[in-house]
Amino acid sequence: MPPFAETVTVRVAGRLGMAFFLDILRIACDGHQLLDGLILLTIGHANVEYLERDAAMQARFADYDDVPDDDLLRPISISAVANSLGQPFETIRRRTAALREAGACATTGKGLIIPPAELGSDRHKVITFAINQKVRALEAALEALGLLRPHGAGVTDPRVVARLAIQCCLRQLEAMTAHIEDPTVGVLLIHVIRATTEHLDDTHTELSETEDLMSDDLRRPAPVSLLTARVGLPPETVRRHLGRLHQRGWIARSSTGYYLTRDMLRAPPWPQARRDNVVNLNRLFAGLGRT
Repeated sequence: MPPFAETVTVRVAGRLGMAFFLDILRIACDGHQLLDGLILLTIGHANVEYLERDAAMQARFADYDDVPDDDLLRPISISAVANSLGQPFETIRRRTAALREAGACATTGKGLIIPPAELGSDRHKVITFAINQKVRALEAALEALGLLRPHGAGVTDPRVVARLAIQCCLRQLEAMTAHIEDPTVGVLLIHVIRATTEHLDDTHTELSETEDLMSDDLRRPAPVSLLTARVGLPPETVRRHLGRLHQRGWIARSSTGYYLTRDMLRAPPWPQARRDNVVNLNRLFAGLGRT
């Protein structure tokens, strides 16, 4: 049985999950531009994904100093990264070449890896700690709202928690790309939604007690400068994406910025995206032993 059922109130869980998704991406991207960060996340997850299916290996690489050697990492090809992120092969080839030059990833005879020296670095440990803090904050928020049953500590091993959180975000990204081909555009849209509603408290009745989405007069349009600062893309890229999204009717524009109307959020792909969000949260907490 999942930790919480999909009810009207889960809209609040979805809102918290949306913020969690963006926060984990920000932390894991570690100052890289968004696409470079997504590339590194995809490589890193592919390298150690098999650990999540092997309890003994999961326990072996659970604490901050527990890093797999080169021969235990599962490389991923440039082509597989490109397919996963819906990007042209040449774009990923060029970006991974720059990332290799910077030491963020490396090439083996079988593909790309995040080097053990990078995984074991103090910077990576700080990232792991910060992700763990976000997971615990999400748990506490859901418990406070009555959306997650109080439970014991569950899984607390820091690298295990971080792997599960990153897996949750990548699943959400994968689900999104079924509707929005370029994941960077999908992330930008989630930033627009978050920025226009984050001024409202999570207990606001428009979020938790009504049968419909909040009315448009409660939304605060997000200016381009705010979105550029948050999304991790060059300013000209953000402006270009926003312009195209507006032309296609995906977002609305006011004199102060961009937002999605209630009618837009009622239309595909957003109802499915909200359901996917709940499914991914349930899977995350099941993995954390919170079922």
